This record gives sequence, structure tokens and C-alpha cells, in this order.
Amino acid sequence: MKKKFLSVLAFIMAISMMAAGCSDNKDPETADGSETSIKVINNNAETDLDGNTGVTSATTTAVTEEMVTLTDAEGNAVTGVDGNAITVPAVTTAVSTGTLSDEEIEAAMTSQTTEANLNITRTDTERYGYSTLTAEEKKLYDDIVNGIEGLKYKICEEDAYSIEEWTKIYGMVYNQEPRLFYMNSRVKVGKLFYTTKSPDAIHEMQTAIDAVADKLISEAAGKSSTFEKLKVFHDYLVLNSSFEFSEGDQSYNASIYNAFGSGEAQGNIQCNGYAKAMQYLCDKAGIVSMVVTGETDAGASHAWNVVDVDGKWYNLDCTWDDPLMDPPNYKNIRYNYFLVPDKWIHNITHMHVNQQKLSSGKYITYFTPPACTETAQNYFIKSGYVYNDFASAETAIKAEIKKAAENKSRSAHIMVGSKDVYDQIYAKGTEYQKYAREFSGVRGINNAACSEEMLLIEFDVLYN
Repeated sequence: MKKKFLSVLAFIMAISMMAAGCSDNKDPETADGSETSIKVINNNAETDLDGNTGVTSATTTAVTEEMVTLTDAEGNAVTGVDGNAITVPAVTTAVSTGTLSDEEIEAAMTSQTTEANLNITRTDTERYGYSTLTAEEKKLYDDIVNGIEGLKYKICEEDAYSIEEWTKIYGMVYNQEPRLFYMNSRVKVGKLFYTTKSPDAIHEMQTAIDAVADKLISEAAGKSSTFEKLKVFHDYLVLNSSFEFSEGDQSYNASIYNAFGSGEAQGNIQCNGYAKAMQYLCDKAGIVSMVVTGETDAGASHAWNVVDVDGKWYNLDCTWDDPLMDPPNYKNIRYNYFLVPDKWIHNITHMHVNQQKLSSGKYITYFTPPACTETAQNYFIKSGYVYNDFASAETAIKAEIKKAAENKSRSAHIMVGSKDVYDQIYAKGTEYQKYAREFSGVRGINNAACSEEMLLIEFDVLYN
């Protein structure tokens, strides 16, 4: 910070005169209505945990009168842990003999008059990733969690950890603690960022989240197996969510809020939102689960879950089971990625497993997830939708096309038992195209979703 204009006296007055008023995410205005921005700290982000990178900046202008609100580099009002904006008296001179150090400015930002009391319920469900950390890493993890629960701004000095060390642990908290939905994806060593810091707003949002989540937990409690409980959660997220890319670090698209509490019939969430929502429900149901991140085969950031079903681990990807079709069909549901082993997806469709790419291009690994080697709980295998010979497979896929056409849904899918059967069914796509057109309103099928690795035949039924 090259130029400073607040005096030490003004700083002392600021600490003693912190006034109430929630952050409105807008630049404060001077008495004459002109915008005023104070560069209080360099908030350049090294990386963003939702896959966004970039650098933010702010301008510094002299304050001429009245009280002003401290703002961060993006123009958002800086708040104490009680959620109230920090204000300082404006000074008439641009330069003072006593200037503020960065440490003094940060002290103003982190000072508090009351303790934040969010009364957030912690989960007792096992955290697999946490168990892989060293004692020092666990302490940092706990410090970050405690800091976020207390709405703190800073928990250590910037030189206490490298960006790689900080991103690893901060990212693990961001991914594995979905209850902290107001936590922001921005990363800077030692700092904690929030989408909102208003305790009242957080309580209101939490109430909306659990109004939906608790109904799902109640429904799942009536199921006799983990498979059926997970299906309740999976089906809700697939049928009641719509994929939408993040609109910036003030968006809730990567959180459980947009999945459950936003009030929208189709909650707009991105892959991290689907995975965190599944994690949140698993936590409440006592199912051991974790959020795993990586990239798609096209290089886009991605997230899914690894879950424990009867002592065995499986991958579960709600994002890719959502009917992301044009136009979307919200009655449609898929189970292509419902409890699948690593060999069907790792380094095929799901790349850089549980790694985070920094803006430098370097990858850091959060932790190595447990190996998913079993197939017994896979949707198609457990449900008896695997066909080992051509005749039965052809009968089954035609029945699926007919059912889809009659229900006006989009997905007709089966699994086959061998590459030979897969090739035979796949090769007859033109014949199944003609068969599909026999049904009213159907203009054909698309085989783009077929997966040779999974031996999965999926036809997208298209309508006029």
C-alpha cells in the first residue's frame, strides 16, 4: 500500500466508533453522492476454488467529509465478525504525519465489539479427507472452520503458509464442510472470505435449507438400504436442479443454498453445488461421503462424490445424471453415474482426481480418495438392467425407447454384459432410429451418451 491518508488518530477513532449496518456490497457514497473507495488491503486472489482465476484491483481516493465505510478491493463493505460494516470518520487532509501500517488497517478490519453467534450444528459423520492430514494440517483445518463459524477475517499472517499449503487446507474445508455455505471460494493466505457475513441472513438461509433437506432425510429414513437412501437424494437433486455456471464469487451456485433454500423450483447450481448438496444430505443421514474435485476430459473444473455403501466405496456424480439436454426435460432422470467404480471414469471422463489447479498452472492434491473397485451397488447391476446376450439386450432397449416415447422423457438406457453385445447394439443405431419414429411426436434418437467403458447404451429420444 503506497499511499495512506488516514491518521493514527482517525484509526483510533474508527475502532471506538464502529457503527451498526450490514454490508450492502456497494461502494459507500460521500455526502454529495459521489462514490468513494478506500483501498484497505490488497485482495488479489491467487485462485478460486470453483475454477475461476483472475486478479481484482481497487482505486484509492481521498476522503473529504462525513463518515465513510471501509471497503475491500472489490468495493464491498468490510465488516467485523459481528456482521456490521466498519466505518471511519473522514479526514480533510490527504496526508498525515502519522500513517497507518497494513497491520493497523487489518486490525481495524478484524476488531470486534461482540462475538458472532451463528450456533452452527457440526456433523459427527466421519471426514475421510481430514483423517489423511498431518497434525499440523488438522490444526489449520480446525482453525479455518472455527474462523468461518466466527465470521473472522484473518486467522494468521500471510507468510505463515505457502499458497499451496493454504489452498489445500482451505479448499478441503470449502469442499468437505457444505454446512458453511456462506464461505467464499476466493483464496488468499491467512484470509477468510464470505458470500455474506450477516448472522441474521445466514440464520434465515439455514432455515430455508433445512426445510427442504430435513424432508428428504425423513423420506430416506423410511428406506431399508443405503442404496435406496442415496437414490432418494440423487433423484431429488437431479429432478430439482438446473446446471448453471457460477456468476462470480458472490454467487451461491456452488453451495447448498441454491440446491435447497433459494426458493427456486429449479435450483441453479454448478457441479460443486450438486456434490456439496449430496454431501450435506449424507452427513445428516450418517452416510460417510466426501466431495471429490477434478476436471472433465474437456478440461473444465468438476466435482462429484465418493460414498461408502455397506463398507465399499463408489463414485456418485449427480451433475452428470442431470438431464442437461436442449430443451431440458425435468421429468427425465438418468443413473449413468450412480455408484460406479473408478475404472469406468478415472482418466476417461473424470481427470486430475481430487486436484486443484492454481492460477500458476500448478496442481495441488487435496487427498487421495479411497479406491472404488466394486460394482455390486451400481444402479444397473443391482437393479437387474444388465443384458448379456444380443437378443435380450435388443428387446430391452426397444422397451426403453417405447417407455420414453410414451412418457415423453428423454433417456432410454440399458447396460450390457460384454463389448461384443455393446458393439452389436451400437451398430444398429439406424434401425432403432426408425423404430423410435414410429411413436407419435418422436423425430429420432441420439446415441452420443453411449459409453463403451461402462458398456452403457443410452439413446436420447428427440421430439418434434
